[in-house]
This record gives sequence, C-alpha cells and structure tokens, in this order.
Amino acid sequence: MKNKLLSLFIISSMVVSLTACGAEQEKKPEAASGSAVSEASVEVTEAPAQEEEPEADDDNLIEDGSFDGDTAWAVFSTNGGAGSTSIEEGEMRVSISDTGDVEHGVQIYYDGFGMSEGTEYEFSFDARSTVDRTVSARVQMNGGDYHAYFLAPVELTSEMKTYSYTFKMEEASDPAPRLCFNMGMQDDGKQFKDHDVFFDNMRLVIKDDSGAVAQAEDEDVTGIRLNQVGYRPDDVMTAVYADVAIDSNSYKIVYAKSGEEVVELSMPDDTHSVTNPNADETDMEVDFSFISHMPKKGRFKLVAEDGTESPVFSIGEDIYDDLIKKAVKMLYLQRCGTALDKKYAGKYKHKKCHTEKATLYWDDSVKLDVSGGWHDAGDYGRYVVSGAKAAADLILAYDNYSKTKKKIIDNVGVPNSGDGVDDLLQEAKYELDWMLKMQSENGLVYSKVTCANFPGTVMPEDETEPLIISYTSTPATADFVAVMSLAARVFKSTNSSELKAAADKYLKAAKKSWKYLAKNPKVKGHTNPAGIVTGEYPDKKDRDERLWAAAELYRTTGDKSLISFIDDCASEVNMSGYGWLDCGGYGCYAALMDKKLKKSAPDTYKKIYDGFFKIVDEAAKTVESDDNPYGVNRTDTYEWGSNMGIANDGMMFLMASRISDSLAYNNDAQSQLDYLLGKNPTGYCFVTGFGTKSPKNPHHRPSQFKKKAMPGMLVGGVNNGLDDPYCENVLRDTPAAKCYADVDQSYSTNEVAVYWNSPLIFLLTVI
Repeated sequence: MKNKLLSLFIISSMVVSLTACGAEQEKKPEAASGSAVSEASVEVTEAPAQEEEPEADDDNLIEDGSFDGDTAWAVFSTNGGAGSTSIEEGEMRVSISDTGDVEHGVQIYYDGFGMSEGTEYEFSFDARSTVDRTVSARVQMNGGDYHAYFLAPVELTSEMKTYSYTFKMEEASDPAPRLCFNMGMQDDGKQFKDHDVFFDNMRLVIKDDSGAVAQAEDEDVTGIRLNQVGYRPDDVMTAVYADVAIDSNSYKIVYAKSGEEVVELSMPDDTHSVTNPNADETDMEVDFSFISHMPKKGRFKLVAEDGTESPVFSIGEDIYDDLIKKAVKMLYLQRCGTALDKKYAGKYKHKKCHTEKATLYWDDSVKLDVSGGWHDAGDYGRYVVSGAKAAADLILAYDNYSKTKKKIIDNVGVPNSGDGVDDLLQEAKYELDWMLKMQSENGLVYSKVTCANFPGTVMPEDETEPLIISYTSTPATADFVAVMSLAARVFKSTNSSELKAAADKYLKAAKKSWKYLAKNPKVKGHTNPAGIVTGEYPDKKDRDERLWAAAELYRTTGDKSLISFIDDCASEVNMSGYGWLDCGGYGCYAALMDKKLKKSAPDTYKKIYDGFFKIVDEAAKTVESDDNPYGVNRTDTYEWGSNMGIANDGMMFLMASRISDSLAYNNDAQSQLDYLLGKNPTGYCFVTGFGTKSPKNPHHRPSQFKKKAMPGMLVGGVNNGLDDPYCENVLRDTPAAKCYADVDQSYSTNEVAVYWNSPLIFLLTVI
C-alpha cells in the first residue's frame, strides 16, 4: 500500500482542568468528541542546573530522556509548518522556522511505549523557548481520530522550567500510543517564525499501577486453519494443523450446529509434520477432499483427536455468492462524487462528496471538474494507477466468467442491479468515466486528485479541504491507455447500448494518449509535490505499463505497428506484475490471449509465452512444496499489501490455466484463495464480515467513523516490514508470517483498498 504520513486530527470540545502549583489556571484545549481525556495535576518549577551526570533511569518509558545521545524523537510538519530537531549540549533543540496555520503545524513525537488502563502516570520535562509561547503536550492514540488520553497547554518562556503532570489512563490499554508536543499555531491564532524550543530530562513513569485493569490475553491462534468461508463439493479441501497434538492420526468431521459426527478418518500414511520457522510452529497439512460419504451441502467443523476444533466451514455450490456480492458492493460504497442512499449503502450512506472543482498544483488559476471515481483506500484520495488496476481486474473477471460459465453478475444489490447488465462492468465504468476527466489536452494523464493531507476520522462529505490535482505521469498515462483499450473491446461485445457507447469514447481517449506516448519515449514518473503528503504511488519506470498499453491496444485494434513495441518491452519487464507499480503480467496476458499476435508474430508470442510460464511454474513449485503447508508463493518475506500479492498470484494461476486451455493451475489458485479466507498462520479470514475470525478494526475512515467494519473488504494482511508505529512497537518480536494487527492504527497491515478487493473478486468469480 502507499506509504503514508498520516495527518493529525485537531480534536475539539472537551475541557481539561489543570491546577498549577501556587496559582489556579483553567484552560480549554480542544479534544476529540467523546474522548476520555484524563484530568491532570501539574506542577511548574524553575529547573535546577545539572551539576552531575543523572543516574540510570530504568523506570522511564522514554528512552534517553536526558538526550545524551541519539534521539528517537521525530518531527511531523503540515499546513505550512516547518521544523527540525538536533541534540546540543545534552538538550533536544527544536528549530521552528514556521509554525503553520494549525496547532499541529509542527509536532515532535515519540513512539515505542505502552499505557495500561487504570494506571496513574507522572510525566515531567524541562523546557524553554526563545520566544514566549504556548505548546500542547499530549499522549494520544496513534491512529484513528488521534484523540488525547492526556493533554495540557505548556506556557514556555526563556527560563528553563520543570513541568510535571500526573494523570490516569482512563481508556482501554493502548500498546502503541504517541507522546507528542504540538508546536504550531496557538489557540489564539498567533503564529511564529524562526525560534527554538529546548527540552531536557523527559520522563514518563508509572506512579501507581494498583488500579491497573488486567488485560485479556490475545486469542490463541494455534489450532486448525482452513478456508472459513468454505468449499464447493469438488474443490480440493485442505487444512493446516498448527501445533496440534497428533498421536493416532485420526480426526473427525462433525456438524457445526449439533456436534454430531459425520465421519471419522485417518490421515494418509504420507502425511507428515514440517517445521515452519516463519510462523514459529509445527504444521501438518490434512487433505479431506472427495470424501464420498460427506454431504454436498452443510456447515461443518474438523475436530482433532486432542479436541482442537477448526473454525466452521461450509460446503455448497453457492458458498461464494454472498462474499462476491459484498466484495463488489465495497467498490460501490467507495464511490466518490455521488450520494449513497441508505437503501443500498445502509449505515455507510453519505451525501455527495468532493464535487467542487480541483486546482492544478502548478497553476492555481486552472480548476477542473474531476468528480467521480472510487475512494482509493481507507482515505478519500483518487489515484489513476491503482484505479486502472482495479477496473481492469473487474473487466478481465467478466471476460472470463461470462465466456466459461456463461453467466453475468447482476444481483449485487446496488442501484443498477437487475437491469440485465453485469454489475462488475457498470462499477468499472464508474471509475473509467472519472479517469476520462483526468486526461489532459495533450493526452497525458494526471496521476491523482486529493487534498494536501489525509483527513481525520470523518465521512467523505466532511473532508472539505481544497482538492489538488497532482502532476501528470507516463505510467498513469500508459495504464489509462491499457484499461481504456480493454474496456472498449469488452464493452463493445455486450448487449448494453450504454456500454457500447462508452466503448467508443474509451477507444478514442486511448488512442489520443497512446499518440503522446509513442512520440515521447522518456519516462515521466510521479512524485508528490511539496506540501502534499497523501499517497504518492511513485514509479520511475514505465516499460511494463507501456507493454500493457500496447498489448491491449493491439488486441482491440489489430494495429500491426504496435508489434515491434510489444516485442521490445517484453524483453525488459517482469512478466508476473499485476499491481499498480508493475503491470507486466497484464501485458503478457493480453498478448498471449491474442490469436492475431500468435499468427502475425510467432517469435514474439513464443518469447512472451516462455517468459510468462517460467515465472508461473516457479511460483507453482513454491506453492506445491511439501515444506509449504499454507500453499502461498511466499517464503520469509511478506510485503505491505501482501494479501493483494497473494490474490494477484491466484489471478496469475487462473490466467495461466486460461492461456494453456487446461485446469493445471486451478488448484494453485485455490490455495491462494484458501489463505486469504483463513488458511494462514494468523487464523484470520482476511475479509471483513466473513468467517469465524475476521478483521473488526480496519484502517478505513467510514468503518472507523461508524465503529463497525464495512463488510466485504480485503485488508492488507501480514507485513513483516513493520511499516507503521503500532506494528513496529507491538509486533517487533513476532514471527514473519504472523505480523498482522487488527487495529485501525495499523495502516500497513489493516488498511483496505479497491485494488486489493479487485483481484479477490477475480479469484472468486473465475475460479
């Protein structure tokens, strides 16, 4: 997922009483609605000169609070704020060149500690400033609405003083909060330019834990892992016994509701345990497929001989139907620029949002209507490269299941359902029509439209900051050509007059952008403009996108002038890429499904075929290895958005089966789906609202605002890169394959995205 510097939310409407030593003060700092900010006592005294080295402070939750060496404190700046830190003569110096126009315009922060409910803490520090000013000291949630557990205004002068606060953690324990000082604009609107603030002797210690609330231990994830949604009668059905005691190698299948035994079975003689260091467990894979006396429909559980039970799973031909509807409907619920009615959106209804014209970043005199499209992820930005991948997945899914299964999907439960036109194509059209607005006059395509910062925990209509259109890029332009060419071809083949008319527009737009790309071979990548911290989606290469564009345009138009370009690009790109960054796999699939290319350029076709299947077969070898009980194309590395990568692998296997006109890789695709739906070391079904154990706290603004996870969303999943403060603090000693946290602070494992749902939809509908 895109690397995010989350913007901080200005909290409002709660009073904190502060009693100063020797004088009464009453301040009314802002706090999040409904947050439980602790009442605090404060003492301010003149700081004594340090004559001796301080003793070791083992109780201090802040590492090196005396600032004798390197510091773990960092700086966040936004809304015009600018600052930096340095260590000078045993003090931390914060150099502020501009406070910006919000309280958190400059913020210094410290992560890496935890707080327990019911515990009383003492927080103290020495501080001074080269200008008389007020800053805000806070201990806050490090995510969500960033509300404060404790906050206090700190009035600084040129004299070094000691500030001491005592407060109680009134909320549920937080293993990864943030300690920070907001040093931007003051409450009275006063702003400052060049000045310095100095800190020393920073301490956060437990004063009294006699009232600490005991925390429930994390749910034990050892046990039996399997696809918690279930299996069709003829599917390969496998489960992993993780650290489950096995003596006689027998197990039972029972009815989930009654517990009545269906059958008792013995494991095959070749069943064996493997050591799995990436999950720190011993695993045994059990195959319970094709059991002749198993019912063809029902809800069941596996029960090991030691009594360990699996999650409930279903068997039936229609087990994925509801999941498909919810996974597709998630895209509808991500629609921007339109009101979502309660009839279709339920509690996630919202008013029209982001309908105002957006300003070009480099020319504020130009404002464009770029309304529409999907909110990309847990925030409300809209991005061409990720949107193109998501729309393409839907169209390719339709192109497969409509031909092989002779059906359409027209029952998702959105306004256009039941009109005789496939819901996936109509949802893709909503995104593509927005993308048309992102095409500039010369054919280049703007990369994204967002506000300057990520929003707080608000519904989309309440994000009202100015919309900014970011730079154009050639990767975005090539993606645009590819998906428009694909849509033009597929839409033209339908019986819908609306889709046929759209096809003509899309092909015209694709040709216009290709004309620019053909004349301008130099890469024009995208990076965030100064002052914009929303998702960057940086890409410095575009040969993979150009391959995809040329292959789709050739397949749609038959223009033979594109063949040499396809041949050149195919020699340079990763043929397994199906993400926003690497699209080479899409280009290979388009080329290999084209009979014209096979006939007109057999050498080019063979080169692509051999390269593509070399990658597919290597992945299949990993998936099918006896030492890989979870059956995914991963060894010891799980990247940010690994669930998308695993879904993409499943999509690749299904594409390989289609190209080779066989079912050889279908079981490998099923393994990827099984992992996503529960057969993985975490024990989670990674789709919200499905399975026995699923994410309840995704990093997704509407879900956070409504305090209930929107169903049908695939979360990012395991990420042993620990790319957010929560994971870095809480999961640092966790085995690689279990680095996942179901908390909304963990944007690197628990965010959602339309282009993560889209390969899941492909898997569910094509498999």
